[in-house]
Amino acid sequence: SSGINAEWPLRPGKNITKKQELPRQVIVGRSMRARKKYVTLVRGLKTCDMNLKKCGKAFGQKFACGSSVTGDDEITVQGDVVDEMMDFIVEELGIEEDLVVDGGDIKD
Repeated sequence: SSGINAEWPLRPGKNITKKQELPRQVIVGRSMRARKKYVTLVRGLKTCDMNLKKCGKAFGQKFACGSSVTGDDEITVQGDVVDEMMDFIVEELGIEEDLVVDGGDIKD
């Protein structure tokens, strides 16, 4: 077991998590779905240590629409609710206003 302990400090950067690399920022944007339909995309909640599943459920209840966790750090909300979403994130989730950014139209 002494061989394992001797190897451990010789591997720098092994335990660095992505949280340290990513800036704390929540991006709220919209993406076109079909014809004139939009979905609102919320990215970056993980950088603020938020539970994505609980946030998605809260968004769905607040805006009376479908909401789902679609990526590693992305929530999709049906409908164009970007402005209301930004207010909700600041007021209800307690994330600082300067961390919430309007991403505009996001092309995927």
